Amino acid sequence: MFKAPFSFTGRIRRIEYFLSAIIGGIVGGIAYSLGLATLFMGAAAGSAGASFFGILLGFAALIASMWFSLAQGVKRLHDLNKTGWMILLLFIPIVNIVFGLYMLFADGTVGPNQYGDDPKNRMPYQPHPTSVNVTVNVSKDEVTVDKQVGEAPKADEKAE
Repeated sequence: MFKAPFSFTGRIRRIEYFLSAIIGGIVGGIAYSLGLATLFMGAAAGSAGASFFGILLGFAALIASMWFSLAQGVKRLHDLNKTGWMILLLFIPIVNIVFGLYMLFADGTVGPNQYGDDPKNRMPYQPHPTSVNVTVNVSKDEVTVDKQVGEAPKADEKAE
């Protein structure tokens, strides 16, 4: 989990997408709050350098959080076998809610796709070989099997 979190290549599962949204929101929120606190404290103290440092820290936290969230979203779209450019739908009001829920709850593509291997290590459905049909004809006097399966018990032996 969380292999190359800032990379836009590969696929991630639903749980990793959910956890990355929570972690990205918490870390980005804390860093951004610290940046704003530094900005306001510097302004209250009359220090222009501290205010600039606060703005810079808040901006860096915002950029890092957005990059992380976009990268994780693109990888989740790759798991759904969709292009990463569909992440731009999250910037459209109302559509972003529906599309975000789709990204969170839709099951990924089974097996490898053009974006990488299945993170759940599932293989696509492959039909099993057809079963063997055996016809058994039973009458009072004899038992016949059209296709011999194994040794049949002799007719004069009693079942115990």
